[in-house]
Amino acid sequence: MPDPAERVAELEAFALERLPSMRLPDGAFCREVRAPDLAPRGRSLRYTLICLLGLQRARSAGLNVPAEPHELLRQAINEISAPEVTVGDLGLLLWADARAGGRWHDKVAFTLHGRLGAGFPDLEGLELSWLVIGAAESGADLLLDDALARQLGRVEPRTGLFRHRDSGRRARFPNFATQIYGVLALAVAARHGRAEALVPARRAADRLLELQRPDGGWPWIFDARSGRVVEPYELYSVHQDAMAPIALQELSEVTGDDRYRDAALAGVEWVFGHNELERSMLDREAGILYRSIRRRRGLDRVALYANTALAAIGRHGIAQRGGGLEVNPTDRPYHLGWVLEAWTGREPASSPS
Repeated sequence: MPDPAERVAELEAFALERLPSMRLPDGAFCREVRAPDLAPRGRSLRYTLICLLGLQRARSAGLNVPAEPHELLRQAINEISAPEVTVGDLGLLLWADARAGGRWHDKVAFTLHGRLGAGFPDLEGLELSWLVIGAAESGADLLLDDALARQLGRVEPRTGLFRHRDSGRRARFPNFATQIYGVLALAVAARHGRAEALVPARRAADRLLELQRPDGGWPWIFDARSGRVVEPYELYSVHQDAMAPIALQELSEVTGDDRYRDAALAGVEWVFGHNELERSMLDREAGILYRSIRRRRGLDRVALYANTALAAIGRHGIAQRGGGLEVNPTDRPYHLGWVLEAWTGREPASSPS
């Protein structure tokens, strides 16, 4: 049986090694790299913020990091008014600034207040979750009151899963990011004394554990109303080795329940070849941690739309497993940032020899 500690150590080392190649001359991180050339494409402040969080955690765990977190934080503050910065991104910035001592709290909070306005927008699931986390970590209690109430209002009573938005056609069909960031947000809120968040966090996580695939993979699109998987693909590596571990380890620490941590480790094995293609997503020779296993182009949209339409009328989806799959030969820097956030300072113990 593979040693989980060795798996995690390899992921951490790869993240620290590869992140510098994804950084642009102006200090921000790119949006994407693609094999075989791995040339940085695009620019993303959001991904820069996520890398900042991962590097902060790695630094606090005593690791030598390839970029100075305070420089990335300063860059984010300097670009706080950029059009691409969303409410959710400002939640990430509150979180990162709180880790750095809260020097910029008032500036970020003022900007966030201006973005929110008099009402509370219908945020996508991940953005609402990041807002809850940022408010909790930074001690912004009034903001946390409002954001947490909205998050709890998204819990589907019958299943415990989170709706993607407050309303609209997409609300019923959330992705894995909405679910797992929702679990993380409620677990963080519970750690900060919001006891009402703990039961729904556990209920959502327990349902996700029931839906985890036999090979450890976490599926992509859900029906919040029925509690079923609508479309498993794409199966993203970042969900397996980073996002699920961040949330499930947080919940495990808050509850003392090891089931969540064990499920996170099963997802890591998916990355190392325990998957449909029996292929390691970490390709050292190519220098990339591949983004996903997906349906081949053409099949992907057909399956997604067909399965969603069937779910909407209460029918089970088609082609839930196997056939017509390929590796997505790209990766994004936030993946490596979240790897560091997931594991540094809370690595699994080595298996006895």
